[in-house]
Amino acid sequence: MSLGDALLTFVSVFIAALLAFYLDGVRERRATRAWVREYLGFWRRMLQSAADERRTNEGMLGRIDEALGVWLAPGPQEPDWQYVDAVNVNNSFQFTPQLLGDAVGVTPPELMQLMFVADATSPALGGTAEATTRLFETEIRPLALARVVELEPAQRRAVELYRAEFGRLRDLLRQYGEQLDGILGELVAGGY
Repeated sequence: MSLGDALLTFVSVFIAALLAFYLDGVRERRATRAWVREYLGFWRRMLQSAADERRTNEGMLGRIDEALGVWLAPGPQEPDWQYVDAVNVNNSFQFTPQLLGDAVGVTPPELMQLMFVADATSPALGGTAEATTRLFETEIRPLALARVVELEPAQRRAVELYRAEFGRLRDLLRQYGEQLDGILGELVAGGY
């Protein structure tokens, strides 16, 4: 074997290895792209099914706020006790952890940004819900169960505080819902 043949063999093997490496990368990118499409399609279906539930929940939150307003209004007015209640926030959406890594390059940047913002809002929502529920359980539930209509000053302050905390929670839920609607809009526009 001459030096030219050896050089030609080396170049051929090198090009074949490079081509195999490139094709393997193409297969991986296609697999990642397919997985991201499937993952984002899952979230599109999930968010579409949750959209009606969020609207229903917003109506319930309005009735709770209205009952608290009646309870705090001047004069002995009895609120609709069934709506003097706490709100359970079941917030388990976590969009981005599975998209970190190779999938980041496949996910549209605008969508990824919206998902990061929603993921960042989620802990604040959970913490606010927990604090609001704790306040309800310790201060408001005993008053509601006893159907105390004429509130003493300390009781009135507790109900006012609960209504203010509930209002913050409601605003945060509304904001989070808008973020979810934005993500859904991007998913629909992207054809996922």
